[in-house]
Amino acid sequence: MNDIGFRAHDFGTFSSAQELAKVVSSIKTPASIQLALGKVIKPSRAWEDWDGEYISSITADLAAYGVSTAVVGCYINPVHPDEEEREKNIRRFIKSLSLTEAFGCRIVGTETGSWTKDISYSAETYTDKVFSVFLNSLEKMLTAAEKHDAVCAIEAVSHHHTICSVERMAKVLSIFPSDHLKVIYDPVNLVPVNGIKEADGSYPAHPSQEAQRKFYTEALDAFGSRICAIHCKDYILNEKGFKKGDLPALTGVFDWKNFFKELKKRNIASPVLLENHNPATDRETLLALNEF
Repeated sequence: MNDIGFRAHDFGTFSSAQELAKVVSSIKTPASIQLALGKVIKPSRAWEDWDGEYISSITADLAAYGVSTAVVGCYINPVHPDEEEREKNIRRFIKSLSLTEAFGCRIVGTETGSWTKDISYSAETYTDKVFSVFLNSLEKMLTAAEKHDAVCAIEAVSHHHTICSVERMAKVLSIFPSDHLKVIYDPVNLVPVNGIKEADGSYPAHPSQEAQRKFYTEALDAFGSRICAIHCKDYILNEKGFKKGDLPALTGVFDWKNFFKELKKRNIASPVLLENHNPATDRETLLALNEF
């Protein structure tokens, strides 16, 4: 069974890493987390002021309660339309890569952004021009990952992000075959805005097991060997037939049971991190998922 951990900032914000670790360990120990430092520990130093001693002290406070970092969350916009701001984003990501030894975790993750300042939808995001901008940014990030023996992990999101499909992700991975470039796979993020398509072309609120299997096996076929972490949440279609994709796992329609069976079949043992989870019901969620 894949190790199941948490996205730390779903627990709220804390005054110290020790306070965060106490809450996480009260639900599961040992436990792994996705740590976006600035989102979960307030006040924390600005990223420009991070150094090995500071990050190591946070890692030690977490470790004292059996909590480790599975993914360093550094979600930037690598295709920000303002070049100066884009370069600042890349520098922030590279700072995290340079400190992976102190974090005790080689993986630094980001989504792939859009051609807007707030990462909202823009048709221009899908142009060859923006794809080239993304590749240029990624090359800088990957060069730094190789330098620091770290892993640059990218996460696809359907509809409004630069890497919005299985095909686009596969293309990027073929351009950069480096072992230092990996995938954070969030199957719900890749569900199209109108849901999962059936063989007859329909998009029902409750997609069939067969349609869902086709959906996620296409992704696993394309980049299963490059997955370093899996995000676990859920979705439904709203009354207008559009995806609401920010629900706790097992509260929507995604077939997590058979998805986990497929991971086991393929020997994909990457850590699973609950997103949008509800701390009040985490024990029940973990118990149910571990039955899979």
